[in-house]
Parts: sequence; structure tokens; C-alpha cells
Amino acid sequence: MLHNRWPSPTDIAKKLTEFPTYEEHGMRACAEFLSQELSDLGFSVRLDEVNNVFAEKTFEHRDVTFLINTHFDTVPSSPKWTRDPLRASLEGDRLYGLGTSDAKGGIAGTLYTLTKLENCRFGKLEVLFSNYEDNSTKLDGETWLGTPYFLTHNHLEASTGINVEGTVKEAKFMISLGCGGRVGFEVTTIGKQAHSSDPRLGRNAIYDMVKVIETLRQLRPARMILDDYEAYTELNVSKIEGGIAMNIVPPECKVTCERRVLPDENWDEVKKQVDDAFSTLRGIEFRIEFYKPQRSYLLDRTHPVVTLTKNSVLETLGYDPKFKVDSGRTDSIYFDQIAGIKTVIFGPGEEAHIPDEFINVKRLEEFSRVLYRMLSK
Repeated sequence: MLHNRWPSPTDIAKKLTEFPTYEEHGMRACAEFLSQELSDLGFSVRLDEVNNVFAEKTFEHRDVTFLINTHFDTVPSSPKWTRDPLRASLEGDRLYGLGTSDAKGGIAGTLYTLTKLENCRFGKLEVLFSNYEDNSTKLDGETWLGTPYFLTHNHLEASTGINVEGTVKEAKFMISLGCGGRVGFEVTTIGKQAHSSDPRLGRNAIYDMVKVIETLRQLRPARMILDDYEAYTELNVSKIEGGIAMNIVPPECKVTCERRVLPDENWDEVKKQVDDAFSTLRGIEFRIEFYKPQRSYLLDRTHPVVTLTKNSVLETLGYDPKFKVDSGRTDSIYFDQIAGIKTVIFGPGEEAHIPDEFINVKRLEEFSRVLYRMLSK
């Protein structure tokens, strides 16, 4: 059994960092490892085409099913790392390694908790360790993230659950009640090509794009405060393309933009702000293409899964956790909007996608204790 091999969640986290889960072979190897561990714990397990790991286990003949989710893929390490990203090193209370905070530490804590769990308060547990959260893949000509792919092709019984992502701030756990959506779009300015020996014969699309960007910069930022925690976002011009050659007046220029949508905002209203900004432009030919909308969500703080998480922290760690929201996306948004599953966001990580990423092992052990309190009968 798993608990005979892993004396602590830290040991599991060390093993998980060995898999290069930004590459296909590393994703597959990690998925097979997770599948075996869950199978050893008595779960029925299956892998899908994009290496999502899904497991379920019935504890009692009851209708209540609970979901535990997090992801195991990572972004590649940057040249700024000073440690071996695939060989975890414990220094004091910090375990350094790629993905320790986002989100392999959460997986380690979950697995360790499941080794100790005998009497579950829920009739069934569904566990989804997702792939392709930090990355994406193409399948049959379509680009997918792991969780949307799984939810599109499978039905889950759970109505509530936990999305294990980092919510630690200043050595204490917070509970995230939601995450942001996104208004994404491309703007292309249309000029006129000409030889640069006489640019008067053309119209420079890059110069026109400068006016577009200046207009977009006037859009006001957005803030949302929940329990003294501020979520902040503003429009971001993230990519620019244009020009043919040094001696040609550019006929087109394209920028890619995004504006995150906070959980207390409406996607359509944010889109209208963008449309209104474009309506002020004069004397420029341009076109806009909006991407498929991604809407935000926000759980009510009185929702049963929120109450369960909050009380479990209080009873286990002795303090009342504060609530937060984020402008960023986690897989919880897909459970909410594709499957109608209400998941609270809660986990032991703190900072993600940084050089020398780490997790505090005390927080990792505390998370395992809180999760055990949430699940145990």
C-alpha cells in the first residue's frame, strides 16, 4: 500500500518533481505513476487520450459524491533556476522543485491524505488529476486543455468539490471563492502598402496601431476586494505583429489583447467597455475579432463546500481563514460552467511559475490534515 512507501507528503512531492511534465513522455510517465498509486488505494482508475487521470471509489451506499481536482503538468523551468528543477531539494522548511507549488504539492498532500482515510463522510470520491492545465494539446485538429476535454467527454456525479491550487498568503491558508474570466480579442489595422522610397503613397498600419493602443490604454483597471484581499486587473496588449520588409510601408498590423474579468464583473459589460473605446477612433480602418468568451464565477460564502473548508481549517489549525478571489483562471471555472460542479479553491502552494519554485513543507502537512478533516466521517 502507498502509506508503507511514503512516510510523508513531502516524500511524494519529491517523487512527483522527477517527472518532466512539460513534455509528452513526462506527462505520460507521471500519469501512469498516479494511476498506480490510486489503484493501490482501491480506486477504480482510467487514463484518457490526453493523460488525464480519473479515479473513483465508493465508501458507502449514499448519494453524496465529492470531487478532488488538481493538475500535474508544469511549464518548463527558466534559465534563472539556480537548482535542479527536476530533483527536489529540502532546505529548511522549503522544498524546492519544479511544480512543487503549482500544483504537485497539492497532489502529494491529496495522495497522502487518501492513504490515511478509512471512513469517508461522502459516499463516493471522484479524483481528477488533470493534465494540460499549464499547457494545451491538439487532438483531431482541435486545441484542448485537459479538464475541458475530460468534462466534454465524461459525466461526473459530484455536485461539489475542491480544486487544489495554492491559496497560502503570509503562512496562512485563504479560501478562494472564484476566479476570473477573460475577454480576449485581436485588432488589425488596415493600411496601404507602398515602397518606403515614397511613403506618401501608402498608409502605415503600424502608426495607426499606435493610436489603437493608446486608446486601449485609457480603459480603466478593475479591482475587487474580499476580506481585505484585492484582486486587480487591467487590459493587456500582449502580442504585436506587423510589417513585411524594411523598405515597405506596412499594410497591416495586428495586436492580441486580453482583459481578465473579475468575479464581480459581467463579461458582456467588459466587452462593451472595449467596444465603446473603439467607437472613439476616427480616420482609421481596422477590424476586431473577439475570442470565445470565458466568464468568471463566484461562490457564495455560505455555500456548504465553503463552510466545510472553513470549519476544517478552524478546527484543524485554530484560525478562521479569510476569503479571496483571483483574476486568474483555475480548472474550477470549467467545473462550474461545463459540469455545474461548485468547487472551492484551496491548497498549499503560494507562488507559481517562478525560478526556484518551492513549497513550505509545514503548509503541505497542514493541508493534508485539513483535507483529512474535510473528508473523514
